[in-house]
Amino acid sequence: MSRLLIVSFDAVASRVWEEIPDGCLNMAAFAESAESVTGVSSVFLSNTYPIHCSVITGKLPCDHGVMNNTSPFPEPHPMWTVSAAAIKSKTLWRAASEKGLKAAAFLWPCTSGSRHIRYNMPEIHPYLGQNQVVENLKGGSKLMQLSLYLRHRKKLAGFTQPGIDDFTTSCVVDILKRKKPDLTLVHLLCCDFFGHEYGSENEKLMQAYRSLDENLGKLLEAAGDDSSVIVFSDHGCPDVHTEYTPNDLLVEMGLLDKEGELYKKGKDGCFFECCGGSVFFYPGTLDEEKINEVLEEAARLEGISRFLSDEELETSGRSGVPFGFGLKSGYSASSEPTGHKGNHGYPLDTPDYCVFYAVRGKGFTPGARRRGGSLLDIAPIAASILGIDNWED
Repeated sequence: MSRLLIVSFDAVASRVWEEIPDGCLNMAAFAESAESVTGVSSVFLSNTYPIHCSVITGKLPCDHGVMNNTSPFPEPHPMWTVSAAAIKSKTLWRAASEKGLKAAAFLWPCTSGSRHIRYNMPEIHPYLGQNQVVENLKGGSKLMQLSLYLRHRKKLAGFTQPGIDDFTTSCVVDILKRKKPDLTLVHLLCCDFFGHEYGSENEKLMQAYRSLDENLGKLLEAAGDDSSVIVFSDHGCPDVHTEYTPNDLLVEMGLLDKEGELYKKGKDGCFFECCGGSVFFYPGTLDEEKINEVLEEAARLEGISRFLSDEELETSGRSGVPFGFGLKSGYSASSEPTGHKGNHGYPLDTPDYCVFYAVRGKGFTPGARRRGGSLLDIAPIAASILGIDNWED
């Protein structure tokens, strides 16, 4: 058994690891010391929360129950899925805890309220009138978080990126050195933030890569050469030039009400769940004839790539949904306009949308590279490193 550090690079496509950007010396050095897998298939629905829950359970969204970052219906606003109780499958942190190991998690999705994470700083999205620090204290390890906040708060720089990642990294380094947890999970979001804000061609994205590189170096140093390390990415972030709000189509058809910017379910209870690069139709009580009418109208949308297969609907946890569709790169769907210049949530066959993972540790060949595989591979690899047998049982 070895201590294990797992680092998530949010929204970094496989091609970035295949050709590591100039100046990212820590990434390059880690790639030389690790076994890298590129061209990896992510998990559908390919948004951050369901993917991270799949990585930590080895299960698909239809099994672990976290189907998107937020709740489906956008009124009054989508609710973020932050509670660990939302995960229905066994997690690595629970398996580690049951084995007597200490787990730590920093801004890892769906960790709020977990009793199996010894050192927990959950990712929380406060709503209007809520305070970020207070909500984090409620959901995680109160004394630890308060102590870390007081020591490292200057890194935050107003709760914006790259300050958030810098703060997170400083906190992780602190805990790695002082508490030496057996399993440490770290979620770094800088590339996702800049990808949404600016798209892939903006120089800000290079700033994000260099921030990731600097923070990876600090984490690796704190973990030490004796620790095993897994670095992975969850999804790509294709550029967006056109954004849809498909529920407006239902408003035009008289099936959904809208007051200002807020949607209100009509008497039939139907709506579109908008997930960036994919959209799902919930029919409520509509009969088959009306569902087909909605299907025909939706098919006329310019940016549709294709309708989703029954397998995609099932594995994403939406087997009861009559239809869904994926969008072409360049198009995105949301409940309300976001102004995003890049997004995710696309079907897994979208071009330039594969991801990667790299593992450093006993049994893995330094500098080796191969292609293929799935992010579902990570959980059993991590369990083996931690000496956890039959952890899924």
